[in-house]
Amino acid sequence: MANEITLSELKGRLSAEQLQAAELLVSNDYAGKAKKSYEDIADELGMSVRTLYNWRQEPDFIRYCAWISETKLDAFRATADAQLIKLIEGVSNNGLASIKALELFYKLNGRLIDRREVVQTEESSRTKRISDDELQRGLDELNDMLN
Repeated sequence: MANEITLSELKGRLSAEQLQAAELLVSNDYAGKAKKSYEDIADELGMSVRTLYNWRQEPDFIRYCAWISETKLDAFRATADAQLIKLIEGVSNNGLASIKALELFYKLNGRLIDRREVVQTEESSRTKRISDDELQRGLDELNDMLN
């Protein structure tokens, strides 16, 4: 794809201030109750809140923030997998395995695939087609009955 760039290219397109701001903004999104206001982050960076808002509209800044967030999310992979195993084993569900967890496990491993089939019955394939002449005769008969 034409829009794909490497991380080093992306970092090269951003200033040192933008890289630092992206790190702080994404970390703040993960901060929960300790979350800071944009004003606090702007003060910490020594810039205006307007600058932060403007940067958040720039495609490269957005891509870099997304990369940081994905990296943070990837760090939770083992935790998510462990929780999935607990749900499968029933450890966290009163000893009963979660059907949804089992379904997700098989989907993740490619052993369960959603399939949809269209079935044509013999009845629909035996439907008789009428010619244009037969259709016209039928319409003429209906018109005669109405008149």
